[in-house]
Amino acid sequence: MNRITVRATDGTERTYTLHGGNLAIGRDPASGICLQDSQVSWQHAVLSEAGGVCVIEDLGSSNGTFVGTERINRQVLNPGEIVRIGPFEIALQMRAMPSPTSASEHTMFDAAIAQAAAPFQRRPSEQTASQKTLTPEQPLRRWLRLTPLSESYGTANLRQEAIAGLTVAALVVPQGMAYALLAGLPPVMGLYASILPMIVYALAGSGRQTSVGPVTVDSLMLVLGLSTLATAGSGAFIALAVLLTAMIGAIQLAMGALRLGFLVNFLSYPVLAGFTSAAAVITVLGQLKHVLGVSQVQHAELYRSVADVLAHAGQTNPITVVIAIGCAIALWAVKRWAPTAPGALALVIFCTVLAYALGLDARGVSVLGPVDGGWPHLSVPSLHWADIRQLTPLALTMALVGFAQTISVGKSLGNRFGYDIDANRELTALGLSNLTSSMSQGYAVSGSLARSALNAAAGARTQVAAIVSAVCVGITTLFFTPLFHYLPQATLAAILIVSSLRLIDTREIRYLFKVKITEGILLVFTFIATLALGIMPGLLLGIVASILLFITLNTRPNTAILGRLPNTNIFRNVQHFQEAETIPGLVILRIDASLYFANTVFLKEKVHEICRQHAATLKALILDASAVNDLDSSADTALHQLSAEFKQKGIEFYIAGVKAPVRDVMKRSGLYAVLGSDHFFFTIDAAVKRFQDKTRQRQ
Repeated sequence: MNRITVRATDGTERTYTLHGGNLAIGRDPASGICLQDSQVSWQHAVLSEAGGVCVIEDLGSSNGTFVGTERINRQVLNPGEIVRIGPFEIALQMRAMPSPTSASEHTMFDAAIAQAAAPFQRRPSEQTASQKTLTPEQPLRRWLRLTPLSESYGTANLRQEAIAGLTVAALVVPQGMAYALLAGLPPVMGLYASILPMIVYALAGSGRQTSVGPVTVDSLMLVLGLSTLATAGSGAFIALAVLLTAMIGAIQLAMGALRLGFLVNFLSYPVLAGFTSAAAVITVLGQLKHVLGVSQVQHAELYRSVADVLAHAGQTNPITVVIAIGCAIALWAVKRWAPTAPGALALVIFCTVLAYALGLDARGVSVLGPVDGGWPHLSVPSLHWADIRQLTPLALTMALVGFAQTISVGKSLGNRFGYDIDANRELTALGLSNLTSSMSQGYAVSGSLARSALNAAAGARTQVAAIVSAVCVGITTLFFTPLFHYLPQATLAAILIVSSLRLIDTREIRYLFKVKITEGILLVFTFIATLALGIMPGLLLGIVASILLFITLNTRPNTAILGRLPNTNIFRNVQHFQEAETIPGLVILRIDASLYFANTVFLKEKVHEICRQHAATLKALILDASAVNDLDSSADTALHQLSAEFKQKGIEFYIAGVKAPVRDVMKRSGLYAVLGSDHFFFTIDAAVKRFQDKTRQRQ
């Protein structure tokens, strides 16, 4: 068992025994290690042990947990490292030192770490009855640890979480209504989609700061996908939206049960970035009618919608334009200088009061009008086979896109705060959230990057903040929706425009072109295809282009001719290392890919090209197979053919760095026996020496 020693500033020490599991640290008297000091939070940190590894994790404390001089969120604790919490020092003492005669690696490791912890060990005479053993957990705590919320159990600083929840709710309310209008739905559906679904995800998801709810891309895909089946805003349209949300949830739930989280890999980052950037542009252009205050005929093609707005530009309402531009500037300023301030909500309140006081609706300014409220009526959506068949392609696409958005948000925040995201669990949580949204008269939900980032910046460290946000939205829906009657639609348009423009990350676009131009081109292709052809065709074309690019790169993998660096046994690409020396009569070829049916022709062409270039001098070829992770029957047949050609021409064929699974294939196919075991080497250097020895023997 491992022991934890706590030293106070007065020099007194206490020792605790860690039996595996968790040991809570804080001012809470129920904590395993109770530290009574104002610098220590009520629930400050937790020590956990599994598989002999001890980890300390800060639980969102006010004053932080430090290892050495560095403030940490979560870190493996090594013997000899001092953890500082307020005025206290904590150190890990590993198991007792083993006998010096022990020869196993495990016991040698224990001996080393016990020695490293020696400076913090107490003399035997100093050991007192202050040792404390972690007691069995109470039944309630044990049950809580079985729930998905267990990963952040006991970590919530309620004041901090409440502030974060209120901050996000102040953004969710106006955004929810704006996104619902974008989707062609009543504003209250955006609020309904931000209550129960948010709570369900908080209880089931693995993203601690992820905020789910309506987002731009889902709203845009929904309105464009359903507009061909029903008129936006009509009863039939709303019914289809609710059914579509249920189908999305069912698909995601099924994918989670089947552990199909890997499918998100088919949505490569360049495709997703190009798609979301195009969706942002489409959203911005779609809000022109609200910014100008003109009527617009709905068209399936983007350019026709924009042309229709411009054709009615002479009917522009100046007051509406001023409101829209002023709101956009205000939102940008708040985001820049006070990112955690409730700018959107403050703007909604101000513009609503202004519109009511000045009677702007009588001056041609479009206002929201009556907004339904009350608690959502829970019901199962109507199921009709004809509708399900029509909606299936859209549901599959939105399920995958929504999951990709959510997992990218979760991973981004998880990397920042030191926890892992479970893709399959995210699928299950998102599926349950969408099913709940459908049954509570909401619509499709996904993880929102903007709201999640705001949640984290406001201090959220657990899912408790999301529950607070949902409760606040629920209270708003119950009591305050009538107050939004005079809210100018130009204000919601400004909120949509500003939030959509943030989806276009120009730094990432420049980064892609700088790092790998092919991925930058893929992003631009998806962007243009989505703008020109629409949301669904653009995304599908982007995915197809991504797969074709992957296939192309794998059918023509990178190859390199290697040379030896002077006075070393290191071999590098002669094109990148001019000092690398080639060996007369010998060519060393490296293939940077697994060998399979798609690249066997390329492999043979490359080898034949080498033979033609060195026809007069080539005596041996070494194939560096260190990067070959797999070999299929087609590639093995190609190697058989090359071996026969080399033997006919009197050229030695050596293979170096073969991995065990590849070697097993070669043995089963007979290639290993055909070439002979003396033609296989662990290193290139050994193969070169064999070639040089044979050359000297011939001379």
